[in-house]
Amino acid sequence: MNLQWDSIFGPTKNVWCSKSNQWHIAGGSSGGSCVAVASGMCVAALGSDTGGSIRNPASYCGVVGYKPTYGLLSRYGLIPLVNSMDVPGIIAKTVEDVVTVLSVMIGPDKNDSTCVDSNLDTNLFQTDFSIDKCCIGIPEEYNCEGLSDEVKEAWDFVANLINDFKGTVNKVSMPHTSVSIATYSVLNACEVASNMSRYTGLFYGYRSTNDHKSFESLITTNRMEALGEVVRSRILSGNFFLLRSNYEKYFMQSLKVRRLISEDFKNLWKSNYDFLVTPTTLTTAPLLSEFTSLDNRTQCATQDYCTQPANMTGCPAITIPVKLSNNKMPISIQIMASNFDDIRLLQFANWLEKKLKFSQIHL
Repeated sequence: MNLQWDSIFGPTKNVWCSKSNQWHIAGGSSGGSCVAVASGMCVAALGSDTGGSIRNPASYCGVVGYKPTYGLLSRYGLIPLVNSMDVPGIIAKTVEDVVTVLSVMIGPDKNDSTCVDSNLDTNLFQTDFSIDKCCIGIPEEYNCEGLSDEVKEAWDFVANLINDFKGTVNKVSMPHTSVSIATYSVLNACEVASNMSRYTGLFYGYRSTNDHKSFESLITTNRMEALGEVVRSRILSGNFFLLRSNYEKYFMQSLKVRRLISEDFKNLWKSNYDFLVTPTTLTTAPLLSEFTSLDNRTQCATQDYCTQPANMTGCPAITIPVKLSNNKMPISIQIMASNFDDIRLLQFANWLEKKLKFSQIHL
């Protein structure tokens, strides 16, 4: 997970409570887009979301981050990372701004075979929303190790708020959540290894200007100079998982677990649950010093825990800010809905946003 610290252009500072020598990270990998929106440089921005790369920085930066249903928006023009999970998404200060951008992006595209004609119409988006007709699930497994007290309190506050307005709120169980991050990590690495194999410097990507004694040294130098440490580590892991001796044990087993995770979601939708409400990130944006003290595996396990299941199932998800923490950093919650129920998801998020009034807080 790149949290805008590994960027070739240098680190991206969070606009909330940033000091010259001790500042909070913006999150990533779409941290730059979120900072641009949070600071008022633009009304909206685009990003790509593979395991939470829009929602995580949006949560840290106190803006709205929307991951659409897989296949709703064209991926044409994106550099593929994990083909089965990558989606373009939208970042804005309000849900209504997200809907405005979505209205000009939605639709089939012959350049992307996964992009479908969903018949979703953003004109159906209504600001009037009846929460009393909705059933909301609160997954118990998302109350996990590492969840901060302040994020848990904000999560409970939102659940109680929905209940106060006569929405039905129930605790639910999603039993395979505990293994989702490991499953995601294996599948992510395997697809990264496959997609990044094209960047040899011969036909795609960076090419070193150094002299090379052999074809092998050319490829090695190109990839060592062009690819960051996190990318290289995922390529190595993916190639290990895809070895003939490991293929069944890791890759195929992870595909089976991914199906079970999807079944957890489908069972709730079949049980007439309209939405799931969870934390987005387990904590507020950490200080740079706190972040760099953790290895990448721990970072991923900590901050992708709540977001990556939506990518593995393909369902739409959105994060909206709730309040500020005691140290004046944004705390957000995530809402998920069934596949292609994006309009109702956005309507519910808009309703909740109006009740929370976070967008009225100014930096």
